[in-house]
Amino acid sequence: MSASRLIFDDKDRVGQWVAQQVDQDSSWGDFYAMGAEANGELVSGIVFNNFNESNATCHIAVSKPNKLFIELLDHGYVYAFGQLKLRRLTGLVAADNHKALKLDKHIGFIEESVMQQAGNKGQDIIMLVMWPGNYYRGHKNGQ
Repeated sequence: MSASRLIFDDKDRVGQWVAQQVDQDSSWGDFYAMGAEANGELVSGIVFNNFNESNATCHIAVSKPNKLFIELLDHGYVYAFGQLKLRRLTGLVAADNHKALKLDKHIGFIEESVMQQAGNKGQDIIMLVMWPGNYYRGHKNGQ
């Protein structure tokens, strides 16, 4: 039987793991991170940074999807829109990262704009936005 759990109290560990997964080369700055692990191994995580009163940047990584990933997304939603009372979340994804774009759009992010040649390797970056009413996974009837 595998031991799985959500992690809310180890932001540095989760933040470092997410950074590796999303090729983040620089510091997150002021951030909060939450994750999910199976058998002591991180398998998904969310980092929030670049906070202001309306918005934060959201970075999602998943290596081994499991049922806790949906629960983690739900907690991320509640953190951003319930606890912080943000108006929106911003996602930045390399245009050639089709897997991440598909996941982000599946859970409710929508494409907002393109930052041409803004990526580490000169690739375009797609700017995505999540509005509170657009989250498709886990919350029911706006709750």
